[in-house]
Amino acid sequence: MKPSDARQGAGYWYPPSGDGAGDQATGVDVLNALRAYRNVESGLRRRLSQRLSINETDLGALRYLLAVWQRDQGASPKDLALALGISSASTTLVIDRLEKAGFIRRRRHPVDRRAVILEPGDKATDEFRAAFDIEKRGVLAAADTLSLEETETVTRFLRSMEQAIADAVGQADHPAGA
Repeated sequence: MKPSDARQGAGYWYPPSGDGAGDQATGVDVLNALRAYRNVESGLRRRLSQRLSINETDLGALRYLLAVWQRDQGASPKDLALALGISSASTTLVIDRLEKAGFIRRRRHPVDRRAVILEPGDKATDEFRAAFDIEKRGVLAAADTLSLEETETVTRFLRSMEQAIADAVGQADHPAGA
């Protein structure tokens, strides 16, 4: 897959830059490149879901659980529900599907026998990690090409984008004058 030509001047929801800068990249170009990346990354998630024969919610659950397991931590169904932003009933369905497919196992918490801890199943260590290693290697290689200054700039930008979206969601949840 080739990268897109993200320098398009205006996107379908971004106004044209209008400064006549010609070849100079603009903020709109950055947003178009970010959108192009998200589209390609979304396609990769769909293909991984198909390859692993699970849906995208289950894939997100596996990504979260893999990150937890790599830190040698445990995850409860409640932790998973919070990470995915889904109800406890939906979480139970996700866990059931992943357990049936062999990606996770439930075990009783060693101290609180009423609680459940999710741990890797047989397929989690083989199929799942192999599927994600392809993405991880390519993305990490691309990030490693950045200089320290570029890394700091990109990180600052992405964090400000994250905050802008969080603020927009907060405003949508609490409209002015409500």
